Amino acid sequence: MKRLWIVLICIMLFTAIPAAKADSGASELTDRCTFDFGTQKEAENNLLNGKIGASFKAGASFSLTWDETLEDARLCLQWQKEPEEVRLLQYGADETLLREETLPPYPETVSPLLPDARRAVVESGTKEMRLLAVAVYGAGELPDPFHDWQEIPEHVDYLLISTHPDDDVLYLGSVVPTYGAERGYVGTIVYVTNQNRTRKSEAENGAWAMGLRVRPVFFGMRDVFSGTTKARRNLFPYDELLQNTVRAYRQLRPLVVFAQDLNGEYGHWQHKRTAKAAREAFSLAADPEYDPESAALYGTWQVQKLYLHLYRKDKILIDAHTPLAAFDGKDAYEVACDAFLKHKSQQRYHFRVRRDDGQYAFNRFGMAEGVVPVGEDVFDNIDETLFCGYVAPPTPAPSPMQSEAPEAIQTPAPSEKPKPSPRPEPAKPAEPDPTPLYWIASITLLASGATGAAAYFWKKRRNETHPPEDPA
Repeated sequence: MKRLWIVLICIMLFTAIPAAKADSGASELTDRCTFDFGTQKEAENNLLNGKIGASFKAGASFSLTWDETLEDARLCLQWQKEPEEVRLLQYGADETLLREETLPPYPETVSPLLPDARRAVVESGTKEMRLLAVAVYGAGELPDPFHDWQEIPEHVDYLLISTHPDDDVLYLGSVVPTYGAERGYVGTIVYVTNQNRTRKSEAENGAWAMGLRVRPVFFGMRDVFSGTTKARRNLFPYDELLQNTVRAYRQLRPLVVFAQDLNGEYGHWQHKRTAKAAREAFSLAADPEYDPESAALYGTWQVQKLYLHLYRKDKILIDAHTPLAAFDGKDAYEVACDAFLKHKSQQRYHFRVRRDDGQYAFNRFGMAEGVVPVGEDVFDNIDETLFCGYVAPPTPAPSPMQSEAPEAIQTPAPSEKPKPSPRPEPAKPAEPDPTPLYWIASITLLASGATGAAAYFWKKRRNETHPPEDPA
């Protein structure tokens, strides 16, 4: 019977753990809203049930209403084509317009619904809008592909430059979990190519799984699979890549940049070009003569360090074994492996995350460029006041003596002679403390007495056992 109770308790504990994790997810509030898609009756089934999506002509709109306050509600829209000139309008119960905003051109948009709002309208502009899904969620972790991205701050502590979606996981994947999620440095990722919206969505899901919270940036350049050198040059022009990289440095203002292997890991020509551009942009971003348009828009910027994957000089191995509190004890390798699973379209290939001694270890880097010494850590020797999350230490409060106003000096009247201030008496030399001498003398006398007593008794004992012989 006792064993049965132990088994039952264990089952209850193990079943309670997933339940607790599930509670952290966002509650779905879609069913508490009434949708009006106008004449497109099929749109409700296609959008709310995750079917094939729906398109709305220029100037068309759809709306949703609700009868009571939806706590921490967020309207989540997944776009088949990124929105252009699409507006979100929120109205109160009396149809007063509470807020009007233009939705950003992202694959997914997440917009908080105001507590006083009772109706929201999504309205297209001069171009059609094409949606894949519509949902309303409450507080908690949103399901893929929706994420509460933070907008890009004035500058970031680190930047990853990834040629393709998933390269940031396979070759640079130790950085974000270790320095971003665990240690609190603020950074983001630039994706040079994005073949289609599926890969773009997978990139965002993977980056979020690694702990990235600042919205990533997409250059939008073409992913060229094959072709002649001339075709590659035309479809993936290096000058455009270099200019985009310099502009990213100037706009994002990173302190440390991580990029891919100069040899392209396994020789991929686009990886090679991306790494080359990342290195050349290190000095060009600080040169006002290069791309003066972006220099005027963002200003010039000097990156402090550039780390390249597998670079052989000034090498550093990012720890991928230590459990990370930000991921409930998983290490950076496990986090990267989980993040790679978010790239579902790539699972049919042979790629996988490798660490330490692996040929393409995701945590082996070398500092290829720098204006400060390399140090033992990637952020060593960088002025701490430059970091995004730097907080200046508080100014110490003045001591009570400093806070009191000094007494006013009494200036003698002209007819009176100032009295000479008394001279301080010379300090008497301190008399030596006799205590140490007393103890030394006492110990010496005791030692002498003990020695004499021991000699006396030893001699007496010897005479008793060996009496001296009488003289002849």
